[in-house]
Amino acid sequence: MTYQFSDFISDDALARVNGKSGLHSRLPRVAYTDPGFQRLEYERWLDKTWLFVGRGAAMPNPGDRITVPGHPYILVRNASGAINCFQNACRHRGVRLMDGGCQSGKTIVCPYHHWTYDLDGRLLGAPHFGGYNVQDAPGFDKADRGLKPVRCAQWHDWIFINVDGKAPPIEEFVAPLAAKFPGVAFDKADHYLTIDLGQVDANWKIATENNAEPYHVPFVHKDTAAGQPLDGHYMVDDGPVLGCAVDVPGSTYTNKPGDNSLTNLDMSARYLLRTPNFFLTSYAPDKIIDSLILPDRRDPTKCWIQTAWYSTSGHPLTEREVETWRDLEQRVADEDSSIMAAAQDGLLCDVMDDGGALSPAWEACLIAFYRELTTALRK
Repeated sequence: MTYQFSDFISDDALARVNGKSGLHSRLPRVAYTDPGFQRLEYERWLDKTWLFVGRGAAMPNPGDRITVPGHPYILVRNASGAINCFQNACRHRGVRLMDGGCQSGKTIVCPYHHWTYDLDGRLLGAPHFGGYNVQDAPGFDKADRGLKPVRCAQWHDWIFINVDGKAPPIEEFVAPLAAKFPGVAFDKADHYLTIDLGQVDANWKIATENNAEPYHVPFVHKDTAAGQPLDGHYMVDDGPVLGCAVDVPGSTYTNKPGDNSLTNLDMSARYLLRTPNFFLTSYAPDKIIDSLILPDRRDPTKCWIQTAWYSTSGHPLTEREVETWRDLEQRVADEDSSIMAAAQDGLLCDVMDDGGALSPAWEACLIAFYRELTTALRK
């Protein structure tokens, strides 16, 4: 079935989203709960652009492979070190080739009938397919039965896929976001921490909203982000790049050896999204953090969230320093996941059919996000 934007969102609802009658709103609740609307998001937007799906640091060695959370894809590092993406289905009967977590090996073997593929997706063997100890059969050509590839690209440590294969080069896609981080040495980024929240009880757009806006910070993170006062934040809206930033005078935290004094986020930061889902944060003077937010393709009321941390100082963090950051960021993540689940639960109430209201001061970045989304979905 082919869906249209108007099948879910009325003209009146779109007018509210666009602020035609005063305050801007979010989309009505159907956009956060209906599988058909999520299918439209993929058909009109997510499958047509670059989608952030993983990190090289999670699969450092040739033969390593990981799944894409909530999606039927696997990422594989081949013998030469390049990253491939394949549909997570054996070409025999479609059995899922692997589950979550990192696996490794020189071949990819289907758990059902042991069809075997190399790291570039070529079918190497189909045991007993033509008879006992016989692989060949009339009309069977292994060259035609390799894994189905998905266009894949890597920018520094970050891995992206483009399902329809028609997006511009990855460098062109990322350029507007990279330009917002002048002086950040992406080429020196050294991964030291990942926090995996797994499946979260919220639509991916609710998680995106929470990541982009600062309005909730003094209430949800009143202790963990006490050093980033609301009145120090400002909005960013520049085409496909949106979010917020905060400037903290005297922001100089540097993870000095033995320093275990970090108790809250008290440094200048930029929280920016290159739509649809490539979030980068910088913490002065030498930290980069990504946020991987992926829809769950089976259930629009769920999403998958991970964050990864990098240092650009050139000096490895001590184990104690890493644990200090982990403790603080786990608290922040737990606070966020709880409030996002509460926001999803609120969509059980029909009052949210009007989309609520967005603050023109502190949620202008969300107005920008829904501008980008509705523009893509109405094409």
